[in-house]
This record gives sequence, C-alpha cells and structure tokens, in this order.
Amino acid sequence: TVILEPGNWSLDNFGQILIGTVRNNKSFSWDPSASNALGTRAAVISGAPTKSVMTLVSDRDRHLIHLGTEPTIASGTQDKMFIRFSDQESLTDYAPTSINTAGTFRIDNGAKIVGGVNAGSYNLILTDTAAYSMRFIGPPFTFGIEQAGANCGLISQHGVVAVNGVVYWMGQAGGFYLYDGTVKKIPCSVEDFVFTTIDDGDLGLNFDASDVIFAGYNSLFGEINWFYPKAGSTQIDRVVTFNYLENVWSIGSLARTTYYDKTVYDNPYATDFVETGVPTFPVIQGVTNINGASTLYAHEKGNNQVNTSAITAIVGSIQSGDFEVKEAGTTGEFFIKVRRFIPDFRALTGNAKVTINLKDFPSDTEASSSLGPFTVSNSTQKIDTRARGRAANLKIENITTNESWRYGTFKADVQQDGRR
Repeated sequence: TVILEPGNWSLDNFGQILIGTVRNNKSFSWDPSASNALGTRAAVISGAPTKSVMTLVSDRDRHLIHLGTEPTIASGTQDKMFIRFSDQESLTDYAPTSINTAGTFRIDNGAKIVGGVNAGSYNLILTDTAAYSMRFIGPPFTFGIEQAGANCGLISQHGVVAVNGVVYWMGQAGGFYLYDGTVKKIPCSVEDFVFTTIDDGDLGLNFDASDVIFAGYNSLFGEINWFYPKAGSTQIDRVVTFNYLENVWSIGSLARTTYYDKTVYDNPYATDFVETGVPTFPVIQGVTNINGASTLYAHEKGNNQVNTSAITAIVGSIQSGDFEVKEAGTTGEFFIKVRRFIPDFRALTGNAKVTINLKDFPSDTEASSSLGPFTVSNSTQKIDTRARGRAANLKIENITTNESWRYGTFKADVQQDGRR
C-alpha cells in the first residue's frame, strides 16, 4: 500500500560531458572523449551535493545548478526548496567566495521543487505550486531569481519542455501552462477528458502515478506531447498533444515513457516500457521478466509500428462535432438527410474508414448510419449513404496496417428532412 517515487534521472550536457543526477541522490559525469569511454562508467562528481532533486546546466553562462539540494554539502540533509549552483565553468566548486560565482538561494512558495528546464536565456524552476525564473545577471549575485507565477505547480519532473524560449508544462492540479515572460494557462479543449472522469468517456488521469508523466517536443509538426497513465493505470498508456502552431489539441492511446526530439538523428526517438518484458540488448546477467524492459522506437517513420515481435497498425481517427439543420432561429426541430458524400483526401495510402454517426436526441448514443461504415480508397468517387437523423457527425479513421491519410474538405449532399 506504499507508493514510492520512481528513480527518475535528470540528464544534461556540460559541453561534451554528460551530467546525470538520480532524483534525491548523487550526481554523475561521463566524458565521451576519454579513452575507452564506452567501457567506462559514469563517476560521482567530486565536491558536488550528494542529494538533489535534479540538476540542469545553465547553457548561457556554464553553471551546474542543483535543485532541491543540501544546504550543507555531504551533510545528508536535503532541503527540497534549496538551490545551489557551481562556480562558472566548474563541476566541483560549490563554495561561494569573493572571487568565484558559486552561490545558493532558497525559494519559498511550495513544499518542494518538482522540476526545472533551461530555456536559453533563462531557467524556469517549478515547485508543486509556483514558477520561478532564474536569469544570469553577473557579479556580485550571479543569478536573479524571482517568482513568475503562483497556483501553477508542475505535475512531474519530466512534465515540462522548453520550445524556442517558451516553457510548457502540465499543472500539478490539472490544466496546462506556458511561460513566455508571463505565466499563462493554456485553454484546452480536452482538459476534462485528461484530468477527470466526470462525463462518460472521460478517462481521467491517475494522479497517484503522476511522477511518470513525460513531456516530449516534436519539432517536425510543432507539437508537444504529454504521455500519462489514465485513471486506474500505473504505467503510461495515453498521450495528449498540443499543436502550438495551430492551437489544436488531440488525444491518443500511445504508450511512451520517454521521448527525444529530432536533433542528432533524423527521427524523434521514444521508449515503451513493458512491466513483464525481458531486455535483450545489452546482455544483463540475472535480469528476469519481473524487472521489465523498454523498446526503443524511431518515430515519424513509415505507417506502421514495427518491432522484433510484430507489425501493428498505428490507429488514428478524427471526428467532427454534431451538425444539424436550423430554420428561422429554431434548432433540433427538423431532421437532417445525408444522401451521399464525395471523398476529398489530399493524400490517401491504403483505405480509410468513414462513418456518419447519427442520433435523434442529445442523450441518445450515436450510431452509424444503416449502410455504414464506408470504406474509401483512391478509386472511390462517391458514397451513397441514406443517412437520416436529427444530428450527424463525421468520423474518419484508419484501423489496419499500411494506411495513412490527410483529409481535405467534407463535400456532401445534405438537405432538410421531416419533423418526425
């Protein structure tokens, strides 16, 4: 009945050197330029705090910042609201003097620092209730730290991402936020679906397992993905996506425990953790299926999900809201008849499944028209539907392998029908 925090790592680059910190534990460094680097383990950073929530590198000025760390180094006493940063260009010097830029600071809004991110010209530090900006200002104070917002805490250490100087995160109590100089709550059309189970069909979020939530940035499409466990799940099995270029939200059932954008490689890469999986690479002695394993995927490549055991479809759909006939200011009085529609796909690989859903009253469960669903291919010119109801909506989906599509404009023969 005891829920333990996951052993999260924070990873960042200090030049070529990789810095890794185990949450509430020590910090390590690994130098890829060292001889036999791939055969050498990362080493504990000498002189650094031994307990920190996480670390991040302030790229502009080259300081290593420890968040939620020890007021006295190596004391074993951790203050999760305490910040300590190294001397400039140093990983080991943390004692403030008159001739270096090392220093400390304690913030006070919240119970603990949850995470932080470098956004280029500043760092944003997020507690469970508030946001703080941390900017390099030079001697004698090195950094200026000020509260940027309240009641906007971060839900998980990896639930935040920086994009072109703007920081986006999922809120500790629900909702989504951004900081572009001012903290703003992002209007979200799927917020109830993600955070609550109030309405039928809302999956909600398992707040007890929120520590595993991971945010990833997809620069190919201007999207930010938050991967999260739905209510009742302990592992990630859902995703909510915000396209900040078009201000559009979407939801899905994709399970990815980590995500890294296209930078060094041509594709974004992400992992899928399976609790009963057995790792096959590299060979690890003594590992069994009780430890679990992750599969590494290259994203935005092909139309299917491909791994060593199977090829499965990447199922996707888009569904419109209900539309109906109105006359003289009335609504819901007349039925609607959809006689036929003309497919207008800008791109179509394989087939697409098109459903016209109907219902007579708002409380009814929608159902497909009697002749549907319809299968559309590149050679389909028109579809006769004979669909009739007080309200209708359109759903387009792909459900099998080797299918993908991009829709154009919905063209249909729609007319007013009777009042019965």
